[in-house]
Amino acid sequence: MMKSLQSFLRDTRAAVALETVIITPLLVWAFVASFVFFDAYRIYNTSVKTTYMVADMISRQTDTVFGHDIAGMATVAQSIVRGVGEIEMRATQIARINGAFVVEWSHGVNGAARLFNSNIPQIEHQLPNMPNGERIVLVETFIDYEMPFNVGLTVLDFNNFTFVRPRYAGQVPFSATGTPPTS
Repeated sequence: MMKSLQSFLRDTRAAVALETVIITPLLVWAFVASFVFFDAYRIYNTSVKTTYMVADMISRQTDTVFGHDIAGMATVAQSIVRGVGEIEMRATQIARINGAFVVEWSHGVNGAARLFNSNIPQIEHQLPNMPNGERIVLVETFIDYEMPFNVGLTVLDFNNFTFVRPRYAGQVPFSATGTPPTS
């Protein structure tokens, strides 16, 4: 009996097959996980750049920006980011008046709520130090990323917060009403 056990322990004929059975699931998981991590990083990186792009587009406006313009920018952002559900977007113009931040206008699309003066204390630590009379355009995007494969991560929320000064005028005029142009 002891001789049979020693012979079994010294036998290496099936070692490669056993190692393959053990290692293959780990290699498959590593391959799928690297795809998921890369895709999540791509979505995050693209969403940051897209938020900057939208903020820059709004800051360059000298004509009135309408609610449907911001909805159109959210649609463009959606097509740039690719692979996510609806992108929620909020655009807001904030002014510094008598030392306090004041929301001059705000518009949210795809379920994003407007920003009000009562919400300013929650984000005030993220706003820049501005002199009185200065204005900024704040663009926020909210993206829920669901992984294509379950590799142990939870659903990721990418919330981007970007502000820019109006470029060519002291402020960006806004109107929530207005009909989109027909083609």
